[in-house]
Amino acid sequence: MSDIQNEIAIKVKGIKKHFIVGGREIPILHGVDFEIKKGEFVLLVGPSGCGKSTLLHIIYGLEAPTEGTVDIGGEDEWSHTKNWRANFRNDNIGFIPQQPFWIKSLTVIENIAIPAVIAGKTFHEGIQIAAKLIELVGMSEWSNHRPYDLSGGQQQRVALARSLLLDPKFVIADEPTGNLDQKAGEQLMELLQNISQQFQITILMVTHNMDQYKFGTRIIQMVDGKITSDAANKHNYRAMKAEINLTKNEKQ
Repeated sequence: MSDIQNEIAIKVKGIKKHFIVGGREIPILHGVDFEIKKGEFVLLVGPSGCGKSTLLHIIYGLEAPTEGTVDIGGEDEWSHTKNWRANFRNDNIGFIPQQPFWIKSLTVIENIAIPAVIAGKTFHEGIQIAAKLIELVGMSEWSNHRPYDLSGGQQQRVALARSLLLDPKFVIADEPTGNLDQKAGEQLMELLQNISQQFQITILMVTHNMDQYKFGTRIIQMVDGKITSDAANKHNYRAMKAEINLTKNEKQ
């Protein structure tokens, strides 16, 4: 295995979270630990209310943990200020929401370019990067359309392109197929899988759809704020292909 594949993209250590409701302490996360290596496509699964979204918000730098650390590229997010986290998030973490938000007055390619402007680049620089990414996700012919003129599946492809604009260390995807039909969902999952594999993009994605488990390289199961299982996905297409190739080589 290469050094790149051994590189830790994110390390979550001892994450606990509770909320105060009506004077009572409501525990949500109970000491979550895991590491994700560069290039992994990790699926975070579990029933509604198990703490997945809260955990994503903590990793993304939006929700402070009660205890624990989140290390991304050697930086402990929660040891810094709110402004630092905002800049770090923009520079290092791509995000694909379940329902993307767009600036209605801008075209598809202009919407993709916006994070570059926030990061201090010129709009022209952002457009140049966006043009390459929109081609990558197969949406070039829609560059000058308005995002809300597109189908849900097309919008999520554009959201994927936008999440990659600043060459993030990893991408968080919060049920990006949740509002898509089966065919559009499968197409997006295949695209995510191919991009992760081709460019060694690290992805952490939440999904409730068991049919999509086959696309991840690893599955982390959560129940009641705890990780109950964390294992490589033996049914993953890439893993199966690698195993077949290894068997062929051994026979030769």
